[in-house]
Amino acid sequence: MQEDHEMLEFNERLTDGEIMRAIRYLDPDLCADKAGENNGTAVGIGITLLAALAGALTYIGVYIRDL
Repeated sequence: MQEDHEMLEFNERLTDGEIMRAIRYLDPDLCADKAGENNGTAVGIGITLLAALAGALTYIGVYIRDL
């Protein structure tokens, strides 16, 4: 029980940055996986914007042809 109390006191003195550095040191793959998720999201958004632009240009082209 004494060891748990000592660990709690030690954890209260740690900052968030120190805790995150320790997590990155102990499990670097965890942070790499999260970085890969962000890249996938950016690619998905880019593809969606390109599809929307292509659709808008197609609509405008068809509209102008009918004039």
